[in-house]
Amino acid sequence: MKKMRLSFVALALGACAAAPVFAQSKPTAPAAPGVSMLVLDASGSMWGQIQGRTKIEIAREAVGSMLKTWPANQQLGLMAYGHRSKGDCADIEVLKAPGVLDTTSMQKAVNALQPKGMTPITASVRMAAEQLKSSERKATVILVSDGEETCNADPCTLGAELEKLGVDFTAHVVGFDLPEGKARAQLQCLAKSTGGRYVEARNAAELNSALGQLAKATPAAPPKPIENLKPPKGCVLYAEDNYKGKSLQVGESGYADEMPAGWDNTVRSLK
Repeated sequence: MKKMRLSFVALALGACAAAPVFAQSKPTAPAAPGVSMLVLDASGSMWGQIQGRTKIEIAREAVGSMLKTWPANQQLGLMAYGHRSKGDCADIEVLKAPGVLDTTSMQKAVNALQPKGMTPITASVRMAAEQLKSSERKATVILVSDGEETCNADPCTLGAELEKLGVDFTAHVVGFDLPEGKARAQLQCLAKSTGGRYVEARNAAELNSALGQLAKATPAAPPKPIENLKPPKGCVLYAEDNYKGKSLQVGESGYADEMPAGWDNTVRSLK
């Protein structure tokens, strides 16, 4: 399922035409910087080795390289799971709330992680998305995981679940040293269902490359405004995308007599 974000698709109901919708525009300020949450797998399997080095050691170094190239205007937070106790699916912790990046402090928190426990991928990404929800800016989760969900949940359904709750975010996922099979399919689906990217990393060099790519990822450009939006009678207009926020139904006289001042610059979606 491709998540609908900032494309504002109008559905045809009655007299409303099916077409992309965005209000007739006025000059606007540049978009605010985004906010991201890095979610690290610190489950017991991260003690596994690749070419004589533990995966957690490789991950620490790769995060360090990513932090050096992190965009100055992009806030970043840090979460980890499985690092405090064994067999505990609630072992998820926000180590750094999203904010202006302090590279030294962030790296120190990553270096302190000691893999121990389970792999609650779904609950961790859900918590990360909810942490970012209040920012009212473009929110991104970057997940690094070397295994499949072990806490009786399905990451593949998370995108649809959060969309229904009004949580708008993108999950980029790095599958670290994952064989083909259930684990890889789960993580690929999580990324796809939120409009994000899935990147495979089989060793230290590829993990560095994957995190570097995601650090430089930029939001898609907003759609071009439609000029002279004049919906006919019966259309329901909304001030937010995905048919949310303040709304107005255009009545018998249509746009000409019943479109209040300012609404042609307010509409973000319509039915």
